[in-house]
Amino acid sequence: METAPLPDRRRIIIDCDPGNGIPGADIDDGLALALAVASGAINLDMVTVVSGNTHRDQGFAVARTFVDLVGLDIPVYAGASTALLEPSEPWRSRQDRTSHSDAVRAAWSAVPPPGAYDAQAALGAAAEIVRHVRAHPGEMTIVAIGPLTNIAQALQLDPGLPQLVREIVIMGGAFDVPGFLQELNFGIDPDAARIVLTSGCPITLLPLDATSQTLLRHQDLDLVDPDRSPLTRYVVETTRPWIDLAAAWRNIDGCLLHDPLAVALLIDPGIVTVEEMMVDVETQGTLTRGRPIGWTKESLRLHVGLDISRAKPVRVVKTVDNDRLLRTMFSAYGSWTG
Repeated sequence: METAPLPDRRRIIIDCDPGNGIPGADIDDGLALALAVASGAINLDMVTVVSGNTHRDQGFAVARTFVDLVGLDIPVYAGASTALLEPSEPWRSRQDRTSHSDAVRAAWSAVPPPGAYDAQAALGAAAEIVRHVRAHPGEMTIVAIGPLTNIAQALQLDPGLPQLVREIVIMGGAFDVPGFLQELNFGIDPDAARIVLTSGCPITLLPLDATSQTLLRHQDLDLVDPDRSPLTRYVVETTRPWIDLAAAWRNIDGCLLHDPLAVALLIDPGIVTVEEMMVDVETQGTLTRGRPIGWTKESLRLHVGLDISRAKPVRVVKTVDNDRLLRTMFSAYGSWTG
């Protein structure tokens, strides 16, 4: 049974690849889920899970653990375990390698692992996305913070979805980030990324260029009281070791907040600035496959001479106010009472 949404809240589906509680796995999906639950501006209708940061079955267990921990009565569906065309290797081995390290396992020793849940009993993410969007035309925002396989499959199931969805907010891709030939979400499934970005859906894209402007440090997380609620305890416990690992890996003072930014901009649009661009995704080549390519409509008109009067631009996030992002997150976490 679906819970009736509260009035004046943005209704969302989060499609994700969470790793909270998994040694060495990124925790930003969990921070995004917690923000969506805690914010008075958001109504989280459904969670769908895809392989990416973690394998789909692990991610499903993480999502269900979180939903049960905070007492939510919302469905969680398992989706794609592999990309549309891209082989799982070497991405899967690279993502899972860290969890096999003795040092990483030791760092996660105090973090409660996710519970045991059967993803096979909850398959059908793409079909459920279609069903829910069709049941609520013009109302649903999809926050896609993992590889876009589930969303691409939903568009293949129902080509009319672009006219029914309110918006898709996507974290993925890297236009020009030193050291990154491919960003994880687009790299794992470039073909799905291209299908979604060129679908005609209303889209806001948060590339790595923008999310790399975010930062969460231990001294920031100190502002979240773990004893206030099960949600704040979950946020603090699962995030602490990741800050250390991510800081050492990137040689920065904390971890980046890729995924919670995708939820936060729905709560406070002033956290970011955006530019409308025409965006495609490269699906050829070894080094360029999965890279987004963007042009302004004016540059296409002037330099290429294309008639793009009917083309659908994408809102690309350009800059981020990190202090405002942290205030939005911590205010929501601290005000949640279940």
